[in-house]
Amino acid sequence: MSDLPISYPVEPQVLDIQHDTDPAHDHGDARRIPHLGHAVLLFCLVAACVALCLLAVFEAAHLHTTTAMLAHPGLALAAQGAGYLLALAIAAWFFPLLWQRPFLDGISWNALAVVRRRGWILPGGVALCVVAQAGQYFLTKPKNAPIDDLLQNAHVIWITAVLAVVLGPVMEEIAFRGFLLPALATAYDWLTFPRTPAGMQRWRSTTAHTTPALVVATILSSIPFALMHAAQIGDAWGVVGILYFVSLVLSYVRIRTHSVACSTLMHAIYNFTIFALLFFSTDAFRHLDKISR
Repeated sequence: MSDLPISYPVEPQVLDIQHDTDPAHDHGDARRIPHLGHAVLLFCLVAACVALCLLAVFEAAHLHTTTAMLAHPGLALAAQGAGYLLALAIAAWFFPLLWQRPFLDGISWNALAVVRRRGWILPGGVALCVVAQAGQYFLTKPKNAPIDDLLQNAHVIWITAVLAVVLGPVMEEIAFRGFLLPALATAYDWLTFPRTPAGMQRWRSTTAHTTPALVVATILSSIPFALMHAAQIGDAWGVVGILYFVSLVLSYVRIRTHSVACSTLMHAIYNFTIFALLFFSTDAFRHLDKISR
């Protein structure tokens, strides 16, 4: 996704994964994936799968009113997790058919980069969490935010922790850093590339994004990422701003390492640190009254 070199020659130098530069194996004009249409398809798929699983779970539990559903947040979280798994399974089957490429290659998962860079990604995730939590300390938080209701029951907290540390980072990073960020970068490059013979030749021959495209895509893709969490924290816009900053950092990691796996790991470590602090401060979630609001 970037022309910046990376430290390990065994990894791809640029995210030009759809175009073979060897004329003997050339496949025609470069195909840019994922583009905005693909991103829209993924977000619609995730929304539909989560909604379907919520309906199925609440129907099976015979909960037919909003009040009854809100009284069982654990079921809602479990349904959300099931929706994520269903959406990932469908996406992993459908998009390779559309792209004619393996799913993980198409989103630049690049798991090898995690092995190479784990030495700074792991402490980086902890440091990012500490900085974000320190920033929130100086902000006025709303009383009775929806997230607070999830912190009143140990069983719900465990479900929340699993979702936040495992499924949440995978789904969110694939959606925002694997699909939306490169799609926005491609859209920016298409709008701004010079309509000259040289410009057309570059557009046809490479899928590598320009630096301005990556900057704009990072800024824009971080907006829905932060807003997605606004309802959970009671529309506390200061905290939303901190989450926007977190998204910028995760996007930088994804761009710098050419790897959604790297940003996913840092995201998971960030969330894990939050729940680890909560775990130790409440004696393994047994004394939830110690949680300061």
